[in-house]
Amino acid sequence: MAIDGLASHARPLGDPWPEYDLDDRTRALLRYAAKLTESPSFVDGEDLEALRRAGWNERDIWEITALASFFNFTGRLEAATDLPPDEIPEGADMAEAKGA
Repeated sequence: MAIDGLASHARPLGDPWPEYDLDDRTRALLRYAAKLTESPSFVDGEDLEALRRAGWNERDIWEITALASFFNFTGRLEAATDLPPDEIPEGADMAEAKGA
């Protein structure tokens, strides 16, 4: 059951996005983000052109790239250091972690 209580919206966790009913613009974004995540050295100008053809502008493309890259970075850092997501290591002396 979906969070809004509508069974028609419910999707099993981990269901692959290519099976979702998505518009072409969103599908282009997800295709690019997947390639950037899985095969970053193969991202090229044609991938950016596909985003443009789908209606994304230069700022959008920069933001899509920045967000996907950031989440890839943090996910890999957490995996490599065996940190649970969004937890600060015990004993870390970071001003940001101490709150205001």
